[in-house]
Amino acid sequence: MTFRLSLLGFGALLLASVPSSASPMLSGSYGPLALIVGEDGAVNGVFAERRVGNGTPEAPQFGCLFLLEGRLEGGEADVVTWFPGEAERIRGELRLGAEPNLQLEKNHGGCLMASGDMRDAPYDLLLDERRDDWIGAGLVTAGRAILHPSPPAAPGRRRPYLVRFDPVAVLARRPGWIHVEYLEAADGRVTGWLREADVTLSASSGP
Repeated sequence: MTFRLSLLGFGALLLASVPSSASPMLSGSYGPLALIVGEDGAVNGVFAERRVGNGTPEAPQFGCLFLLEGRLEGGEADVVTWFPGEAERIRGELRLGAEPNLQLEKNHGGCLMASGDMRDAPYDLLLDERRDDWIGAGLVTAGRAILHPSPPAAPGRRRPYLVRFDPVAVLARRPGWIHVEYLEAADGRVTGWLREADVTLSASSGP
């Protein structure tokens, strides 16, 4: 008895043999890293992990906060990371696929206490939630950034606000405004419109 394998069946067999690491790169929440992956391979995001304390010497506050930008090639990206307002740029490598991780040439200030070493060993990332609606990410750089229900701002009752270095993901843009999601909300999703001037973005975030 002869065995015949059609071209269609052979193609399906080849696809089944492709390792999971070849799966499409996904935008979403990788633990403390909110990552946006563009169709052209461009990546940008914000890393935000904080060790909560009351700010006293007995219980200090530590934060690992930085923006990230790069371009994927074969599931890996040479990235540049930085903290708003500082001239220093720290390079690194982001790897996506079966075992996502991030490794930097140097640790950002506060990261050793809040997140651990990212220089001598890769920092493991786990995709917690896929978010195709995110088009960018950033850190609030205004002392207080009011969350408006819609632009332009209008007088109204007291509104919620974000403070300096709060991390956000960008959902949409209008001239001078960005629709954001606050990434450290304790209960549910907190969204609103911020003045674009109140935020430093990791990259130019969509039209």
